[in-house]
Amino acid sequence: IEFLRRELTKDFDVIMRFWDFPKPTISAVHTYCLGSGMEMAVACDITIADEGCRFGAPEVKFGSGIVALILPWVIGLKQAKELLLTGDDRVTPERALALGLINRVVPAGSCLDEALAMARAIAANDRVVVMATKQAINRGAEIMGMRQGLLQGLEVGVFAEASETPESREFNEILEKEGAKAALVWQEARLARETAEPE
Repeated sequence: IEFLRRELTKDFDVIMRFWDFPKPTISAVHTYCLGSGMEMAVACDITIADEGCRFGAPEVKFGSGIVALILPWVIGLKQAKELLLTGDDRVTPERALALGLINRVVPAGSCLDEALAMARAIAANDRVVVMATKQAINRGAEIMGMRQGLLQGLEVGVFAEASETPESREFNEILEKEGAKAALVWQEARLARETAEPE
């Protein structure tokens, strides 16, 4: 379990670099933004997404935990619980915008240009004041207990990764032997069987 804790702590630290970085961070999202990728986008100060991309946190489907549980701090408890407990990995950018997960939805293929334009707009302001403002906003969240909450969430992630169920064992075996696509097909079929109404 200590090995898992060390590895997940490294992942946690990578995600939190975006939050802790003194200058503003901007995420440009296209295609899929799932799992830790979504956590990184959430940790950024501003997130701009292409139309047609998808967000999600499917970890519960695979017996995994969330590394950096920032989502509830950004979109609220009710919405975060829905996304994280269902493992929804098909959240549209329009819904992500309505939830407060992202800042803008832009035409497909333009998210990087829009992110660069946002960066230029921020860079035109007083650098010291911009950095101080980011620090003050983040510090307010941390005073409310965010950092301690994230560290507790990391421990739950370690527990989830260390726990093995028959389902997670079979999923991981298929993942290792046949690849992610086959494992996901198996998972969907298993869920369909379990949720089917008895005849």
